[in-house]
Amino acid sequence: MGKLFDKIIAVSLNPALDVTLWVRTLDFNEPNKTMDEKVYAGGKAVNIARVFASYQSDIVRCIGVAGDDNYQTLSSLLEKDGVSFDFIRIPGAIRENLTLVIPDKRVLKINRAGCPVGAKTMHELKAKLLEEIKKSERCLLIFAGSLPPNITPEAYKSFILSLKRENVEVAVDSAVFHLEDIEEIRPFLIKPNLPEFRAMCGTDLRTEQSIIKFAKVLSASVTHVLVSLGGKGLLYIGGEGGVRVIPPSVNVRSTIGAGDTTLASFVYALVEGKDPREAAHFAAAAGTASVTLDGTDVVSKEMVEAMLPSMMVKPVRG
Repeated sequence: MGKLFDKIIAVSLNPALDVTLWVRTLDFNEPNKTMDEKVYAGGKAVNIARVFASYQSDIVRCIGVAGDDNYQTLSSLLEKDGVSFDFIRIPGAIRENLTLVIPDKRVLKINRAGCPVGAKTMHELKAKLLEEIKKSERCLLIFAGSLPPNITPEAYKSFILSLKRENVEVAVDSAVFHLEDIEEIRPFLIKPNLPEFRAMCGTDLRTEQSIIKFAKVLSASVTHVLVSLGGKGLLYIGGEGGVRVIPPSVNVRSTIGAGDTTLASFVYALVEGKDPREAAHFAAAAGTASVTLDGTDVVSKEMVEAMLPSMMVKPVRG
């Protein structure tokens, strides 16, 4: 039996340069000096591709749209991370997302809007994606991250649906869709965090049973439902049942990119032949390992495997 997918494309409409600054003080009257700073290639789709590259997997290619002004910085960072990529360059600058870390471990994160993307560029991107799909026997398109300021959720949904083919599955990790959108798209995978899941379902979901209930409702339209629960771990619901994976207490340095690591690691584990519950265990361990790193540093496979034994895995009932 061949691999589940022979090609995975992480689609990035709004990549970022994630700039993390560490400062000694937070003074609103005087300039605050940095103790350290790092710049990472960022945006959800880019982070997903970086995780696969860290796992020494060459199955993923990141394709998208990027502002030309500072494109060289993004491309240099991606090359350093070993990511395969192809971006359509447009006028403007790739957004710089700022993360300020102060000594008491509080974090202030500011995400910028990014460049508008015109209709002509979207047509060009679609043609590029279709060309890549033609080269594969079975392809997964991962649509992850925020939208450019001029792209509506309705236009994004139409774009996704226009790319679905017999040999194509889609994964969605975006905060813009509601329950009825997901039921229309019928993705292979979704991975909202809890606030996103509440917004998607239009309800507070205050108990674990209510979260499980709505995840099961979605599993009628979605092959694999992952819900990130922050420090409480991960819920997985699929056709063969579900699991709750509960992490140990760890020293949290940065939560940025942890959800992207979780999604990438789940898909990676499936492609490597693990069953979905084992893949959820691996994904939760990866997400937990990720928060122990600074900025959006990427986990290694060895870090994930070291974390696996400390994760508690419980079957989901009810």
